[in-house]
This record gives sequence, structure tokens and C-alpha cells, in this order.
Amino acid sequence: MTPPDDNPGCHRAPQLDAATGHVSELAAALATARTPSDALAALAALEVACREAREWLAVDLVLIDGWSFADLGRVLNVTRQAAAKAYADPVNTRMRRTVVGRDDAVVIVPCGSTKVDRPAPAGRMYTGSYHRACRRAADRLGGRLFILSARHGLLTPDTVIEPYEQRMNTPGAVTVPTLRAQARRLGIDTAGRVTVLAGRDYADPVTAVWPHAVRPLDGTRGMPDQMARLAELARTTTTPVVTHRRPTAPPEGRAA
Repeated sequence: MTPPDDNPGCHRAPQLDAATGHVSELAAALATARTPSDALAALAALEVACREAREWLAVDLVLIDGWSFADLGRVLNVTRQAAAKAYADPVNTRMRRTVVGRDDAVVIVPCGSTKVDRPAPAGRMYTGSYHRACRRAADRLGGRLFILSARHGLLTPDTVIEPYEQRMNTPGAVTVPTLRAQARRLGIDTAGRVTVLAGRDYADPVTAVWPHAVRPLDGTRGMPDQMARLAELARTTTTPVVTHRRPTAPPEGRAA
């Protein structure tokens, strides 16, 4: 007996890229390694990414395409019991996240070029007026707060990082596949309400991860117009954002 065919409607390129794009990036980094230590570090990161991608695809096949653990076992060349032992918990976790995540609001703000001059939690690293205006608006919108760092990607406010210099859409900036991997690792990839308070350079990558994300600053013309829109949002009375939820993985990307 062969496993059922993949459902092409559920596994078009964007869905596959969400699981395998980060692996491709790390494989490219391994190919350009110049020293044994660089190659070892790249291999370690690639092994983790491969394990995560294998899990994501296996869970997709079970939940979306209706595969059994026996089907997975045949593809992975292991027994049904081994496949169930490896993937039953991830399947159940994804199901819980999907149900809970639909009502779990997320608000994302950009990093900023003005920073403190020492290691600090991301929530205190950025001191510029634009970032502070985004934070005031986010505090009124409600949801789980994440900071989109051009270097590190999605950060919780309590994640400690070092000062760095990096702009979005320049060499070394975080990529969409990495953001997708981080969203899955943080358990927010199924969030039903996502708001990004940022200009196009930061909002576009967020929309690539969450196509339904709300972008309140779209249509503004320049920084003064954006600051005025943020001030308007900050006057809205709602529930403050959640800045602490649970321990998270360390930031991805190059060390600052």
C-alpha cells in the first residue's frame, strides 16, 4: 500500500516555502563556510532546521491531507509506532494552537536605528521617537507584542540583544523564510488577528507571513503623516498588549 497523494491545493510553493525556505537559506550558508568552525556551526543550525521542517511537513500531511501515521512511516522508512511516537505530540500541539490562535491577537512594531549602547532587552533597546510612538499605539491596540528587528527577526520585549546596525532590505537583513520559521517556533503562525505598525519595508515581510495582517499605516505619506496616524491610534482605549508570555528561543540571524 502506498501513502495517499499529496493534496496539490494544500502544498503549493508558498506552503512548502514556509517549511523549507529556512533550510535552503542555511544550506546556502553551509556552502559558503570558509573555516571548520563556521561549517560546524552551519551544520548544527541546518540539522535543527531540517528536524523542524520535517515535523512541520509531517503535521501538515496529517492535519490537512489526512495522512495516517502508517503513511508517514512508509515515507520516512520507519514503523507506524515510531512515526506516531515522533509526531503525535506535534499534531496535537498544532491543533490546540490553531483553535486558540484564532483569538490570540498579535501586534508587531519595527525596531529603530536609535539604540542604547549596551546589551538590553529588546523592549528597552530602541529609544527613537518613531519606535516609541509605535509602542504607544501598540499598547492601545491589544495583543501579544513582538518587535521586528532587521537583524534578528521577531523578538519578544524581554529578549536580550546587543546593539547592532542593520536596515531592512539590505544584505544581512532577516528574510521571510526565517520569519516564518520564527512564527512557527513562537506559536503565533496561526494567529487570527495580526496588526503591524510599520512602513512598507517592515510591513511587507509581515504580510508575507500573515496575508491577513492589518496595516494601519498604509496610505500615509512620509514620517509626519505616520506619526500623526500613530498618535491617533494611541488615543484609542483598549486592552494593553502582553509583553511577557513564555520563554522563547534566542533571536535568529547574525550576532550583533
